[in-house]
Amino acid sequence: MKLKMSRKARENMLGYAFVSIWIIGFLIFTLIPIVRTFLFSFHKITITADGIRQNFIGMSNYKDAFLSDVKFVDVLIEYVGEIILYVPIVIVFALAISLILNMKLKGKGFFRTLFFLPVIIISGPVMEEFIDQGVTSIQGVDQMSFYKDLIFALPEILGTLLNTLVNSFVMILWFSGVQILIFLSALQKIDRPIYEAAQIDGASRWEAFWKITLPTMRPMIILNIVYTIISISTFTLNEVIIVIQENSFSSTTGLGYAAALAWIYFIILLLIIGIFMLLYGPKKENPYGEKIKKQKRKGGRHAKVSQ
Repeated sequence: MKLKMSRKARENMLGYAFVSIWIIGFLIFTLIPIVRTFLFSFHKITITADGIRQNFIGMSNYKDAFLSDVKFVDVLIEYVGEIILYVPIVIVFALAISLILNMKLKGKGFFRTLFFLPVIIISGPVMEEFIDQGVTSIQGVDQMSFYKDLIFALPEILGTLLNTLVNSFVMILWFSGVQILIFLSALQKIDRPIYEAAQIDGASRWEAFWKITLPTMRPMIILNIVYTIISISTFTLNEVIIVIQENSFSSTTGLGYAAALAWIYFIILLLIIGIFMLLYGPKKENPYGEKIKKQKRKGGRHAKVSQ
């Protein structure tokens, strides 16, 4: 007896088959390692000739990370400072460039490619070589007297952050390609009648930007903030990741301690993302967008009545 399946059932089975491959890969290569890493963080892991030996030590790895490991705490503080400094700069720069590229300019395709090209061709080793050669810094600024006086006058943490910004300013601009494309796609989806309605009401371009463009692009701004934070946090030259890798292969600390450092890093990353999203504030209604929607609804009703 042959069982006949409908076309919809066959399509569903095919879809489940494709999704199941991703689910199996996620379980094997992502979820199980995450769970094992979390369990490792509560153990002292020793690799011997007989295999991996685990000794449960509770929260000792987490306590040692904050109370004994000065290097980890220092790079963690520096990482938080870099996030606070870099993310607004990347977002503002990407938004400004996307606004320019959204205008009627000749050669827009060339400039879009120019800003996105470093994302494709620049890898970790290439960027490391650029940093070693000083290509990513603003040349000559660190030799100016006013800059040296400013670094000396600022607190040590702020001075370090400013020096980091100057030394890697070009790198920040290089890695804004994805954010520019995301902003540009959002700008091109904003209805032109909204700007026309604002112009009729006497709104200037500056007012249109603050009351139309910025509120409309809020989801894309949040997306770019999250993307930028994750990009900086997972960059191969990130000092926190380097410290975690060093401890994972160390004979004194080992894999368990490195797992605890990784979980601390992950929790701090989630907190930073949450804080940035809260600071951006609640969603603001777009008055001109609501006005256009009302006009369209009225137009639809009039069309039905005339028919």
